Amino acid sequence: MSAGQTPVAVIAGAGAGGAATASALGEAGYHIVVLDSRPEPAQAVADQVTAEGGSAEAHAIDLLDTAAVTDLRDDLAERLGRIDVLVHLVGGWRGSSTLDLASVENWNALHPPIVGTLAVLTAVFGTDVSVSPVGRVFMVTSTTASKPTAGNIAYAAAKSAAEAWMAGVAHFLRDSDAASVTVAVKALLTDQMVAADPEKEWPGYTHVTALARAITALSTAAAENGSRADLTAGEYSAT
Repeated sequence: MSAGQTPVAVIAGAGAGGAATASALGEAGYHIVVLDSRPEPAQAVADQVTAEGGSAEAHAIDLLDTAAVTDLRDDLAERLGRIDVLVHLVGGWRGSSTLDLASVENWNALHPPIVGTLAVLTAVFGTDVSVSPVGRVFMVTSTTASKPTAGNIAYAAAKSAAEAWMAGVAHFLRDSDAASVTVAVKALLTDQMVAADPEKEWPGYTHVTALARAITALSTAAAENGSRADLTAGEYSAT
C-alpha cells in the first residue's frame, strides 16, 4: 500500500499507555505518529513499533504550541495523505490533602496538559478525522473525575473539562462517519507496577494492553459517536 492508502494514527503521549496503543494500532496496519514533549520516549515508542514490523515516526513537540502543531499537521497531511485516528494520552496527576491554595496550583499545572493539549490537537486535526471513513478521536479519562474529593478536586475538574470538550468534538463530528470516544478507566496498570508490588491486588485498574486493545477494536470496528467505553469492569472485549 502507498502511504496515502495506509491509515494513520496520531498518538499524543509516549508513556506506557501510548506505547501499548502504538504497538496495537501498528499491528493493525496503521502508520503510527508518536507525539511527545520529550524526544527520547517518543522515538523509543516509534522504534518499538518498527521493531514489531510496523511503520512509525516520532516527533518531539510542544502540544500547546498551536503554530507548531499546525505545521506538523500540514507536513503529515502532505506526506501521508490522511489522518484517521487521534489518541490523546497526555495527562498527569497532582493532589493535596484538602481544598487550599495548593489545589489552585494543582489546577494551574493540570489544566494545560489534560485539557489544553486535547483542545489544540482536536482543533488542528479535527477536520482530517471528520473526512476519514474510519475517523476516531479518543480521550482517556478517569472514573474518579465523576466523584471529586477535596484532595483530587483539580484533577477531577480537569478531566471533567476534557470530557466536556470531547462532547463538543462529538457534536462537530455529528454529520460524518467519524466518532469521538471517551475511554474511562479507574487508573492504568503496567507490568512494572505489578512487578514492584507482586502481592498487591489492583481492583478496577486497567492494564495498558487492555486499553490498547480497546482503542484498536474501536478504531477498526464500528464506534458510536459521543460514546463512552468503560473499562473498569474488567478486560475489554470487542464482543
